[in-house]
Amino acid sequence: MRIRKKSIKIALYLSAFVLLSITFFFCDYIQVKKKAFEVARLREQTEVQRSQIHFFSSKIEDLEKKLSKLKEFDRRVRILANLERGQESSPFMAMGGPSPSDLREKLKDSKDEKGLVHQMKVDVERLQSDAQSQEVSLLELEKVLQAKREMLVHTPSIWPVQGWVTSDFGFRTDPFTGLTQMHEGIDVSNRVGTVIVAPGNGFVSDIGNDWVHGRFLVISHGFGMTTRYSHLNKALVKVGQKVKRGDKIAEVGTTGKTTGPHLHYEVRLNGIPVNPMRYILN
Repeated sequence: MRIRKKSIKIALYLSAFVLLSITFFFCDYIQVKKKAFEVARLREQTEVQRSQIHFFSSKIEDLEKKLSKLKEFDRRVRILANLERGQESSPFMAMGGPSPSDLREKLKDSKDEKGLVHQMKVDVERLQSDAQSQEVSLLELEKVLQAKREMLVHTPSIWPVQGWVTSDFGFRTDPFTGLTQMHEGIDVSNRVGTVIVAPGNGFVSDIGNDWVHGRFLVISHGFGMTTRYSHLNKALVKVGQKVKRGDKIAEVGTTGKTTGPHLHYEVRLNGIPVNPMRYILN
């Protein structure tokens, strides 16, 4: 058989074209596979980042709640210790910025993880600044409270009895007369015989009985502070006896002018009635 040179050239050209085409498609296939692999890797990385954003936003929210509780505790301890804040934040001071829950909601509809991460970084820096300020405040409190430890031991700072607060401190309608009058303590209702404990160290300065308060008991805590317990079933201590915080002193009763079993609890500072809730920490 005779094969023309022209046919051989054409065959070679076709073979070269086919080979180049195969090489091109093979390279293109490799590039597509690489891109698909990269896309899968980026998608996985994005999911990890989203999971991390959710995790850290939750942590930021928990930290904000803990800091808020610390600030409230700081405020109450300062009231208890009669301390003045150096710089109190104004309630009208401009504040703002998205909360961690807002960020999580935004994350569902947004692809701007970088912006969210930046916002979280700002929140973390803000929390760090708040934590440092709170640390300075608590260190200041620690120094002052060391000096006032004896006073705090005697300050009535726990609930004298468990139960339900049925009447707060302040003006109220008298249940017997219907007239508005000052209620100089708080009423805590519970069953007759429920144990009442001393809310702070001191000594029993008076035990008595009258038609309004029924059986009552007074503890002197020093520093101008006394506590009074009325409508008692019975007293478990004697006049002049020293008591410590948590010691049993009496039982809830219905003696005196009362509509049911409860403890009428008063705190007096230099003889003036004050709201007992200001001092209760637990």
